[in-house]
Amino acid sequence: MRILVLIALATTALALAGAPASAQIGNASLPLDIEADHVEVLDAEHRIVWRGNVNAVQGDSALRAARIDVYYTGTAADGSSGWGDIDRIEAVENVFYITPEQTARGDRGLYNLDDETITLTGDVVITQGDNTVTTTFFQTDLVSGNSRFGEQGDGQRVRAVLVPADDTETDGN
Repeated sequence: MRILVLIALATTALALAGAPASAQIGNASLPLDIEADHVEVLDAEHRIVWRGNVNAVQGDSALRAARIDVYYTGTAADGSSGWGDIDRIEAVENVFYITPEQTARGDRGLYNLDDETITLTGDVVITQGDNTVTTTFFQTDLVSGNSRFGEQGDGQRVRAVLVPADDTETDGN
């Protein structure tokens, strides 16, 4: 049994090591440290499932969720078979993406590497300092920096509470 666990962990480490630099949650030049209560490697599906208090940290950024599924293309960049590159990362239940500047929370999260977007759905709350945005849908394009809030036709409104900067320190008052 111990050998099977070691093989599964080694397979996971090799698959993650072969991921493209764009598959990151923080600074891609830093190591990705991920831990969970359970890890399941589904070789035929080219998928790794991290379950139970999943915490992935890279530099000063973190991704936390109850479950994170990492899907691979099944074809390496050179066209050979195998696990290939990461296709997408899906996170479910109490999803948090935390950076020094922002915290984003949602019920589900999807990082699609093909179109380089991150999407949060469900009860979405994004905070930056004292500013807060609540919505049911948030998507950001990592290339352009453009973001969309709210899903058309879902009947839910986007709400933002924007707190003005405190200028008393610069005024001398």
